[in-house]
Amino acid sequence: MPTVLIVDDEQFFLDSVISGLSSALPNVTFVQASHGRQALEHIARQPVDALVTDLKMPVMDGFQLLTQLMQQGITPAIIVMTAFGTSDIERDARRLGAIDYIEKPIDLQALTDSIRRALERRADGYLRGINLTSFLQLLGMERKSCRLVARQGDKQGELCFEQGRIVHASLGDLQGEAAARVIIAWDSYEIELHPPARNPPQTVQSALSQLLLDACQLLDEQQREVLVPPFSAPEDFSGDKIRLTHHSQETYNMANIKEALTTIIEIEGCLGAAITDWKSGMCLGTIGGTPTFNMEIAAAGNTEVVRAKMKVAANLNLKETIEDILITLDTQYHIIRILKSSPNLFIYAVIKKDTGNLALARHKLTQIESSLNV
Repeated sequence: MPTVLIVDDEQFFLDSVISGLSSALPNVTFVQASHGRQALEHIARQPVDALVTDLKMPVMDGFQLLTQLMQQGITPAIIVMTAFGTSDIERDARRLGAIDYIEKPIDLQALTDSIRRALERRADGYLRGINLTSFLQLLGMERKSCRLVARQGDKQGELCFEQGRIVHASLGDLQGEAAARVIIAWDSYEIELHPPARNPPQTVQSALSQLLLDACQLLDEQQREVLVPPFSAPEDFSGDKIRLTHHSQETYNMANIKEALTTIIEIEGCLGAAITDWKSGMCLGTIGGTPTFNMEIAAAGNTEVVRAKMKVAANLNLKETIEDILITLDTQYHIIRILKSSPNLFIYAVIKKDTGNLALARHKLTQIESSLNV
């Protein structure tokens, strides 16, 4: 039975909302805490599946609570109760897959739906707790003034917030927006929240939303592109580069992934291929594609196909594993093959109908999958 922790400093609110939620969701256990420190103590004793928290509380507020969760690698589904919630914010939060928002005053049905959705998505592997991007958005949305110190290895950076805007950033010799973009683009970090700096220099002019977009672009530019030896490829193959992308804490054998992609693209009629983690949506590597067909976007989109099939199989209580999924278009075959050695990964290959052979392509993909060790 999943457990949901509600954190708020108003006891009457806690009692009434937990009473209503318990009636609406009888298969969920609800527990409570009156501030962030008490919530952390409870989680240390008993992990929870979802956390619903207010932000303004005594002893330890919601911001410090979320910071501690990130520091400790604790990843419940997060729902924040905020006075600034909007439909746009809620939509962006769901896209990020890290924080959901519920607007005050709390509507019990809306909160019930939000908890149900969070638990379902968590069960399907969609949520991995709060990340830095969504946390910074939360600071901006709540117009928070603070000093955020971020560390990555021996590097230490600082973001100064005033009323939800980053006004100053520093990272070694870097100052201003350049420093902010690098810090935001970090994929592993430790952070601390401190009281706001007194009269910090005004080195950042761009809005937080623009800095987040710039950081995403910087992260994309940091993706490694590895050239592979020339090989025979279809005439409309867009190039002889394998793009290997790795921003996860998981350890993968990227050399084997590169070799597998090189072999897949040599299948007759193959337009492109990718190896992707369907749980996180992260694409580990791609090859091929055309100017109008981006393999990385296509592979990421097909994670939804795999997730849907996995959910159906679970709901039907099927004991067998899914070997592959075939999508037939007018001119192409799209083949998705789940790796037996790493069931969270799949091979995605696009085969042209007029020059490829479906049976042969599936046979070769089976051979490649059986020998692929990542």
